[in-house]
Amino acid sequence: MSRMVWLNGALVDPAGAGLSIDDPGVRYGEGLFETMRGQHGEIPWLERHLARLERSMAALGLDGMPPVAQVRDAASSVAAALGPGAARIRVTVTPHPTLLVDGASAQIDPTATLTAAAIRGAWRPDNRLAEHKTLSFLGWRDAQRQAQALGADTALLLDADGRMGEASTANVFCVIGGEIVTAPIRGILPGVTRSFVSEMTTVREAALEERVWRTADEMFQTSAVRGVVPIVACDGTPIGSGEGGPLTRELHHAVAASLTDR
Repeated sequence: MSRMVWLNGALVDPAGAGLSIDDPGVRYGEGLFETMRGQHGEIPWLERHLARLERSMAALGLDGMPPVAQVRDAASSVAAALGPGAARIRVTVTPHPTLLVDGASAQIDPTATLTAAAIRGAWRPDNRLAEHKTLSFLGWRDAQRQAQALGADTALLLDADGRMGEASTANVFCVIGGEIVTAPIRGILPGVTRSFVSEMTTVREAALEERVWRTADEMFQTSAVRGVVPIVACDGTPIGSGEGGPLTRELHHAVAASLTDR
């Protein structure tokens, strides 16, 4: 099947799925979501996602949320129903309590590259809510639309002084002189793939000044569905060779193997 939806206890017809107008997720954007990679009817990093979800529930004091065990069962049911191949599975939870799992088959291009546009002022290191995957996602979507209007695939979110934070839908890493650098968790999401990369290899955390990150030899973004994807140009200027570099390729293959090997 190409799409499956689980809503509050059962698999349902996607065309008929709906949330109450009194749901705080609908009214206030009060809730959390996780987007995960499904593969072979399973979710390889499910426990990593659930751990982040549980941490955010506690940190934000969101009472009345669906139990994590129920989220695990629902997400696993959707992944199994989708069957072989890659899938994109999104879990949404609110204090209604609502549990929505939306899964669909996905085409993952292992040779894909990205171009970027830098959006100054889109990253606020003092925004602690940005450290959680909340349903209030308009700021990131706005940055992504700005980047697309400029002809780019993704937005790089900078603070008011031009320091690098994250991307509109992913974390960002720069390779400078053989050193891998990414922004610290201050007003950015602690991505699951970001954590995996940091466990695999040495990564320095720093909010790079614009004059530094624009000289990067390599740049890549990480997300749970697509893994490691090279960013080959920013604002029309090539990054490094303009094709992705050796460290990016090495990490791309390692993450892909973790997600796809059974």
